[in-house]
Amino acid sequence: MVVTLLALVVLGCKDEFNLPLYDSYLDSTPPTITIISPAENATFSGDTAVLLSYELKDDYKLKSFNIRIIPSDINLPEFKDSVAIDSSIFTYSKLYTIPIDTAIQYEVNIAVEDSLGLADSKVYFFNYN
Repeated sequence: MVVTLLALVVLGCKDEFNLPLYDSYLDSTPPTITIISPAENATFSGDTAVLLSYELKDDYKLKSFNIRIIPSDINLPEFKDSVAIDSSIFTYSKLYTIPIDTAIQYEVNIAVEDSLGLADSKVYFFNYN
C-alpha cells in the first residue's frame, strides 16, 4: 500500500521534477558585425561624406546597434547613432559627413546586442587626407 501510494505521488508530480521544454530556444552565441564600409585603416580624400555600412547578424534576434565616431581633433564633434532592431539580420547604412577638410584620423566604435543581452563590439580607424 505504501509503495503504491509513493508511486502515485511520484508519477503524479512528474512534471514538477522533470519539466518538459516546449518550443524553447537556448541562445549562447553572440551576434556578429561585418564591416562593409569604411574598411579598417581606409584613407579617404576629396570626399565630403563617407558611407557607414555594417551587416549585423544573430542566430535568434538582434536588439540594438550603436555607433560612435570620434575625430582625433577633440574640437570636432563626435557622431553617435543608435538603432533599435527586431530581426536576426540588419544592415546599417548611413552617410557620415566629414566635419573638416584637413588630414585627420577617425576612431569608430561599433556595438551590437541581441535580445538576450549577448553582445559584440569592434573598434577601428579610418583616415581622411
